[in-house]
Amino acid sequence: MAYLQPPLTIISSNDTKLSSTTSSRHHSQSSIEDVFRLPAATWFDEDQNHFVALEERIVDPTNQSTHRGSFNSGLISGFESLITTNTTDEGDESSSPEFELVRYQAFGLPQRWNNAKVNKNSFSASSLDEEDRHPFEDYMLESSNDIGVDDDYSQEDLGTSLRTSNLSAFESAAKKAAKERKNKSLVTEIAVSFPLPISLANVESREEQSTSGNTEDNTATTDDDTTVMVSRRIPILAKFSPIVNGVRYLALQYTPTMIRIATIEGGQHHNMDKHWTIDISLDPNPVPSSSKKLPNFGQGSSTTFFHKGKENEGIISGTTTIIGGGIIWCKRANNVLDLIVVTTTSVLLYSIDNEQMTKTQVVVLEHPAASFWYESQSKSLVVGSYTSNLPRNLSESISDGMISSENMGRGIASSPTVTFPIAVMSMKTLFFKGDSPTFQTLPTFAVGTLREKTVEVKGRLPSHHARDGTDNVSSDDRSNAEENVIFPTEVSLFNFYGSIYCVEIGSLGNGHGIGLTELDSDSSCIRVRQHKIENLSMNAESVSVGAIDNLLCIISSDDKVTHFIDVADIFSDDRRVPRESIKVSELAEGDVTIYDEKISFLPPSYFLNTEDQGLLYQVGISLPLVVKSAPPAACIIPFLLRRKAPKDTIRSFVMERFSALIDTNDLCNLKKWVGVITKQYASNERAIKWDYESTVSLLSKSSLVGLDKTADVNITSTVGEVMIPDSACVETLTQTEMLQMILLPHAMAAVKEGSSEKLRFVASLSVHYLIELERLFLIPCVALEMLVITLLWKAGEQDELASFLSARETQRTITRRRRQLDLPTRNRLYSENPGAAAFAESLFLIVTNSDTEHPSSIKKQLISLATTILMECGATSVAVKCLLTADQIKDAIALCSKRSKANKDTAEIKGVGSQAKDFFRVAAKTANEQNEDDRCKSFYHLHCFLKQYDPTCFELDKRKVKVSRMEDKNKSTFRKDISTVVVEQSALAHEVRFPDELFRTHHCRRLRSMFGYAESVK
Repeated sequence: MAYLQPPLTIISSNDTKLSSTTSSRHHSQSSIEDVFRLPAATWFDEDQNHFVALEERIVDPTNQSTHRGSFNSGLISGFESLITTNTTDEGDESSSPEFELVRYQAFGLPQRWNNAKVNKNSFSASSLDEEDRHPFEDYMLESSNDIGVDDDYSQEDLGTSLRTSNLSAFESAAKKAAKERKNKSLVTEIAVSFPLPISLANVESREEQSTSGNTEDNTATTDDDTTVMVSRRIPILAKFSPIVNGVRYLALQYTPTMIRIATIEGGQHHNMDKHWTIDISLDPNPVPSSSKKLPNFGQGSSTTFFHKGKENEGIISGTTTIIGGGIIWCKRANNVLDLIVVTTTSVLLYSIDNEQMTKTQVVVLEHPAASFWYESQSKSLVVGSYTSNLPRNLSESISDGMISSENMGRGIASSPTVTFPIAVMSMKTLFFKGDSPTFQTLPTFAVGTLREKTVEVKGRLPSHHARDGTDNVSSDDRSNAEENVIFPTEVSLFNFYGSIYCVEIGSLGNGHGIGLTELDSDSSCIRVRQHKIENLSMNAESVSVGAIDNLLCIISSDDKVTHFIDVADIFSDDRRVPRESIKVSELAEGDVTIYDEKISFLPPSYFLNTEDQGLLYQVGISLPLVVKSAPPAACIIPFLLRRKAPKDTIRSFVMERFSALIDTNDLCNLKKWVGVITKQYASNERAIKWDYESTVSLLSKSSLVGLDKTADVNITSTVGEVMIPDSACVETLTQTEMLQMILLPHAMAAVKEGSSEKLRFVASLSVHYLIELERLFLIPCVALEMLVITLLWKAGEQDELASFLSARETQRTITRRRRQLDLPTRNRLYSENPGAAAFAESLFLIVTNSDTEHPSSIKKQLISLATTILMECGATSVAVKCLLTADQIKDAIALCSKRSKANKDTAEIKGVGSQAKDFFRVAAKTANEQNEDDRCKSFYHLHCFLKQYDPTCFELDKRKVKVSRMEDKNKSTFRKDISTVVVEQSALAHEVRFPDELFRTHHCRRLRSMFGYAESVK
């Protein structure tokens, strides 16, 4: 499924070329072997996403005693390790020192990774840009050309040996390997050296030898022919703390009960020599000491050995041990650093403030802990303990010996048959928040409860030591795997969209489900969902669970498939949202894939190749393949909007998905999609407010006026540049985006093609979208309402359009009436919507620019609605002008007369073009469609209106007018004699010609006289 691109280099192998020593010509310098020595051990710190490395012990061959020292051999273990005395005489300078310097480093990911490449693979690896090199790597690459080299030595080796004297062996090896393999190496975040007591710094082993004398650097022989091998002691765990007030600490776990806390970085006035030691087998309180000595628990502790009291609550001597990895650093809001130690019987909380370390909290666990999970971003800790899953009466019978576990598992007739596992894991949740050493708990929940047992029960609960220091499961517990008892490796903790989820793989039946538990700290509750995946092997050894781009990724190396699950869809209450996982199969070819056996998974989204150089891969999701793998009818639009891909990429996927269903006329699934989108839109107040103003500019396009068959229309591109809302609206498909990306492109394409069927389909989709918005008490934007009216108008759906317009009028009347009575209403008047006046003008434009004939009743409804809106908006002058444009002279006269009766000035109306001549021209135009009697009545009413509306139009005025002279009949018919004479007539007569041809002679003479036309002017 994924081809992994060039990765980062972690650790260089002990290559022959790198470990070969220099010749005698450079004997005075450090050998290549010393410079490129491998680290003694590395740890991956999941909390801070970096690798912690302990550099191996480097010994000066000329003076071994100064480095080796005397110490108690063997690993430190409890009582014996800490009761040590310094037998060295302080005045004896020849004595061996009791401490040694150790060096630790932390290697983190580079600050800038390339964005995940979008290709045919479901995963794409991210790598560093060629220009984005680490500063040291630039130094290595650029400076090697400046060194003169003899023929006997390579320029590469000499340049390396001269320039790495101040760097650690681990860093040098990584950088050199990165150069050779052209991979990018990890960035050094921390590099510190500090002293430790010799028993903590080193470990020795003895072997009998047949020779004596000095051997290699790290060995020496004794008189009894026994070789002492000295090497760096490797802790169980090493974790750097965050920097707090300029101070950093390092926690080192050496035994299942003992932790050493070292101060490694500090300010000018901070005591760098101060260490603390915690050994819960002796005393859970931290005991201070110098960095070079072990503490004396008998003198430095506030309690005595194995003292039982409130101070040691939650600690059982000889039983309590630290769970593997159970050392967690937690930085509080008030710059106080906490150290959380998870043990098998309790959770211990320590605070470091002002160079003082104290034990502040103890959380006693009801059952022995088997494992724990920690999410650093939310500071969430979940501790799991095995508990019995049997009914109380059955459990008591087994404990009393009345029923043997063997008989119960074999299904003997006298014994009940149990088909479920006899043990589950009880999960206790702790949230460490705020600026105080307190925590919030949630109700305890259980995982592994819905599994089914497939073979006979062994009658034994998994050990509470199911997870030791190396995260290995004990053999006793592995024998219970066939009973389908949950293991710690089958549980993970992730942060998706800012919420914490506990994930259990193999949660249903024989292991075909995913159990999801949401841990809601705000509501102090948990929510559980079960997701079933058929035909997927849920073997914990072959399944990896990761989190990439807020998606849960189930990676099966056996089946070579990856399932993507969006928890937002799983926990959605909307049944229309698809809850099935998106299955992506192996498609790509390459040398290394995520299903390769030599690839190890590092949560949450890294893969480590432990062979050779040790290569680290970070992967991302390829949206094209994920979208292609999703069913065509599945509504994955919210899924796409939640991804962190470029906005243009997401838009193209959304348009493709919608276009595929529109092309197949799948209105049923489209309605489901619209319902999901509008429900999500209703929950985003900022998106709703943003839509009110942003869609006004789309009114002209929504009217579809002026669109002809030559227009460039493409359903795969948006109508105009998409207006992008703010970041709070990116996970919501706004009305503006629906119009620009989906509805308008397909509507324009249907008009261009002249396809009435497609017009009706897009109209049905648009109407349903508008209805869904109103069903959720949302206000459709004016551009959407305009598009609905236009599509119904062009599709010839007169009945539906008439019903729609009637509903808008009724809704307006109800809203206005409720406002008058001070009753609550969520509806708005048109005057309260931005762009309402432009919307009304667009309605007039539709009526006046129609290519087809429509019933006059529909036209009147549109004109009536548009006029009402303009009047509501206070745009009476615009309403009159639009009415005249639509040849509705009676309505225009009635509107002006109403305004005049209200004693309002009509100068505004006349100022925008609605003058006496405009009324006269419209009257003359509409007279063609009337009989002579109606014409005479219309002009008579017009005369009466104009005398009141603009009396100045009838005032006589002498102007020059061109008139035809009386022509001789014998003259050529092509010749016309025109004379310019001064004629006295009304101002209206000088502006507009009278339509003499529409009236009989006596009617014409009388009307001309009424409007002030001169008889001599024809």
